[in-house]
Amino acid sequence: MAAWGYGLLGPVEARVNDGVIPLTGARQRLVLAVLLLNANQLVPADRLIDELWGDDLPQDPPGALRTQISRLRRVLGPAGGGLVTDGRGYRLSLRRAQLDAARFTDALAAATQATSQEALQLVDEALALWRGPALAEFADRPFAQPEAVRLDELRVVARERRAELVLSLGAPGDAIAALHEIVAEHPARERARGLLMQALYRDGRQTDALAAFGSWRRYLSDELGLDPSPALRRMEQDILRHSLTPAEPAAQPADRPLPLPVTSFIGREGDRAAVAGLLGQVRLLTLHGPGGVGKTRLGLEVISQIAARYRDGARFCDLAAIQRPAAVTRAIATAAGLSERAFRRLDDQLVEHLASRQLLLMLDNCEHVADAVAVIAERLLRRTRNVTVLATSRERLGVDGEHVWPVGPLPADGPDAPAVRLFLDRACAADPAARQVTPDRAAVATLCARLDGLPLAIELAAARLPGTTVSELTASLQDRFRLLTVGHRAHQRHQSLQAVVDWSYHLLAPGEQEVFDQVSVFHGSFGLSAARAVTAGPDTAHAMLQLTDRSLVSADRTGAGTRYRLLETLRGYGLERLEERGELAAARTRHARWAADLVTRAAAGLRGADEGRWAAALEEHLDDLRTAQSWLSGQDTRLGLRMTAELHWYALWRCQSEVFRWADVSAAAAAGSNSPFYPEALASAAFGAIYRGDLRAGETAAQAALAAARGPIATRRPLEALGDIAIFGGDPDRAASLYRQAYDLSIDAGDYRDAAWDAASAAAALAYGNHLTQANHLADQAQAAAAASGAPSALAVAAWVVGEIAAIADPGQATEHLQQAAALATSVGNRLVAGLAEVCLAGLHARDGDAATALGYFRQVIPQWGQAGAWTPQWVTIRTLIDLLTRVGAFRDAATLYGAATSATTGAPPYGADADRMHTIAARLRDTLTVTEFRACTERGERLGSHQVIDLALDAIARATATTASA
Repeated sequence: MAAWGYGLLGPVEARVNDGVIPLTGARQRLVLAVLLLNANQLVPADRLIDELWGDDLPQDPPGALRTQISRLRRVLGPAGGGLVTDGRGYRLSLRRAQLDAARFTDALAAATQATSQEALQLVDEALALWRGPALAEFADRPFAQPEAVRLDELRVVARERRAELVLSLGAPGDAIAALHEIVAEHPARERARGLLMQALYRDGRQTDALAAFGSWRRYLSDELGLDPSPALRRMEQDILRHSLTPAEPAAQPADRPLPLPVTSFIGREGDRAAVAGLLGQVRLLTLHGPGGVGKTRLGLEVISQIAARYRDGARFCDLAAIQRPAAVTRAIATAAGLSERAFRRLDDQLVEHLASRQLLLMLDNCEHVADAVAVIAERLLRRTRNVTVLATSRERLGVDGEHVWPVGPLPADGPDAPAVRLFLDRACAADPAARQVTPDRAAVATLCARLDGLPLAIELAAARLPGTTVSELTASLQDRFRLLTVGHRAHQRHQSLQAVVDWSYHLLAPGEQEVFDQVSVFHGSFGLSAARAVTAGPDTAHAMLQLTDRSLVSADRTGAGTRYRLLETLRGYGLERLEERGELAAARTRHARWAADLVTRAAAGLRGADEGRWAAALEEHLDDLRTAQSWLSGQDTRLGLRMTAELHWYALWRCQSEVFRWADVSAAAAAGSNSPFYPEALASAAFGAIYRGDLRAGETAAQAALAAARGPIATRRPLEALGDIAIFGGDPDRAASLYRQAYDLSIDAGDYRDAAWDAASAAAALAYGNHLTQANHLADQAQAAAAASGAPSALAVAAWVVGEIAAIADPGQATEHLQQAAALATSVGNRLVAGLAEVCLAGLHARDGDAATALGYFRQVIPQWGQAGAWTPQWVTIRTLIDLLTRVGAFRDAATLYGAATSATTGAPPYGADADRMHTIAARLRDTLTVTEFRACTERGERLGSHQVIDLALDAIARATATTASA
């Protein structure tokens, strides 16, 4: 989005990004002038026609006017959207800050409330907006004349006010030069004459002051037949008596106060200490970070803390209001207490003024004039010895000697996090009732995290509390730019979250804005190649560097390269810009194709020795994969099927139940598809249902996948799903047969990773059916396939099944294999195989009487199954835990979990040895507990919800661990 502005202080003009838009047609300029003079108001078509043609009307006046309006819209480009047809006329919508005349009058008004030095800076900025007489080419037209006269008069008033301020700050020589110029141009202005007399007198030129009065007297008498005013006659007498009241002396640097904080400082104590320490070692330090992150507040805290280190104290210069680079030096000079002298370069005077001083100079809000600040900062580093500069900027200054301290968002990772403390502090200030209630710190932490930990966003949200609640604020954050806008702040750019981001965004070049908007489709971190895939632009690398330098994108350098990320607030802003331009769908499509391509490459990488890297890549990009899958399910179902099918092994081995749900959505959206990935997606959905504990839904999906399969290889995954259903359903022989069929297909396809899983699954099923010889043979085949694959997960599943078989036939040999399986699986994030191995290890240690070690394994694996929503293996694990709790005498906990396990509606009921063990446990519990106790415990277990079962199991483990430790 380009930064548009309009000018009336000189020839009428339109500007974009500091460049003038050529308005070659006289009628275009006239229409624009009329609309600007009536900004945000309806201008009737009849009036515009009258101004354009008068009595010399064209044949079709309304049509001719529409042509002129259309041409003006084309010239204005995107800004032409503010020029709208409204009933029987036209209206140009714009903000006050977009019109130089409004900025001029606003600055003059602000100067009346400011200190002398601040007022001088404001008046200088106001006068710098002028390019010539107001409405130059239309100043004599009736529609423009009143405003032109008013603005030109205000310009002279501003010049007089500037001279008065310069005089009050102890620079009469400079005031004299300016006032002579005003008097020459406007000889009838009495105020300018009076100020000239004062300036001459204070410069030690009493005779010249009296001569100026005499000249004024003659002018009035000869030209107008009048006498000077009583006030000027009294001034003449005061000059004669040397009793003219002296001007206020210029403030010395040591006397100039720093801005005082109006709120408490929270959450950056470490930053404050580090920056204070660093300023003792370096001479130019830039606090660098995004808008609203708290750079200014941190800087003020630091300089107020260490100002006493510097003989001449600390000075503060706010550059936010500076619009022209040429005014930067004057603003800094004013802050440094320089009394400017005529006929010398101001930057030379500034260096000379500071050369003998030892002070700390804070330059605040440098980003929009960073080049000009950089020039001055570098001169001060090279030409002075004891001046230290602390800058705050969303953009690095980029000069030799600059050190950068990144200022990031406040942590919002818990109920006592700094962001939470900041919100609660500001909430109590905004809403007295907040002091009377105990805050829900967890809800506040969620809100602050959604606000990216940005202090300004947190403060704006807290200010909303009198009219809403924390939960309602959090629920409304999809509209955060309209929600987070509050009252009047010192700077307009901090009055809303929108204004903060607008400030940074408008400093970007158009190409940088485009790249920023497009990369906002990423939800997580991304690399440069990903950015290129989404932006499809030749200058993406350069743009990303610029966006990083300007704090709109954060960069994290890792061993694998630089990773970029956008705060959620900035991401939302970019998405809004894309939507406004109608480019959001195209950007989301490119993003989804990038994600699908990543999954394809990862699916291949997961099959071999580089599995860990590819698994980590998918884990890192999970947020983006989620977004892409959601988009593809409604836009490109074939690509969505491919993506979810290729994510199968990632979802299965890492217990990503959410990814299995994506398969449900993709398969439903593409029902009946002839895509080769359709049966695989259905089978993947079946696995998700199986591990969630819904075996019936799993079998339905698996059978549908088998029916949809075209060709033998397409039946492999449905066969694996049906094998799982058979083994959990108590039919290990059928399961072994199904797994063997899948193994043969995997071997034929040269897919050794899948073959290892299929052979290991078949071996486990045979072992559970007490066919140990055949089980060992298939375990050997699993190991051979795993070695051929080289994938750590394949090696882990092969080691697991060897240990599982040994646990049945020779428990003494099982532990080493199971530990190896758990270690290999954990190394690549394979939660499924690690969990299976750990459950078996827990059972082994329990049977060996090592309850403490067994409990440790249970404490580790039960939360993992719960987090994954894997209830089928969870109930197997809990049944094994019930056995251990009974062994160590935790009968009530065992009975309660028994009630939960036997009434569970998810997973599969026990069979074979597992069922026999549960019957034995139940008999022992009935013998140990009274009938009433056993019934009360089991009924309590039956009433527990899923998460309550997990909580009870962990509490029971903790109690049993304490008991065994004290025994």
